[in-house]
Amino acid sequence: MMHSLVEFALVFSAAAELPQKLFGLFPFYFASFSDFLQMASNGVSYAFYVWLAYALTYLLLIGLIIWSYFNHRQFKQQLEAKLAREQRVKQYQEQQT
Repeated sequence: MMHSLVEFALVFSAAAELPQKLFGLFPFYFASFSDFLQMASNGVSYAFYVWLAYALTYLLLIGLIIWSYFNHRQFKQQLEAKLAREQRVKQYQEQQT
């Protein structure tokens, strides 16, 4: 645990330069963090398309979660209403006999 904290501190300290690989697992494709945010590589910026794709993906996922929640709630209400109606019909039939 301590060893990984030391590596983390070395990688992200102000004095340390960006390593070519983060802990030997993930290669860095950008020269700086601002290049990462701008998605700039060799002077070409893809930031608009990349961040738009991320935003649309997350918006659609959030929309799907909200839609699923409301549909589940509506289904439960319909099921409760159906069960209550069946209970009332059963009670009415028992009273008639």
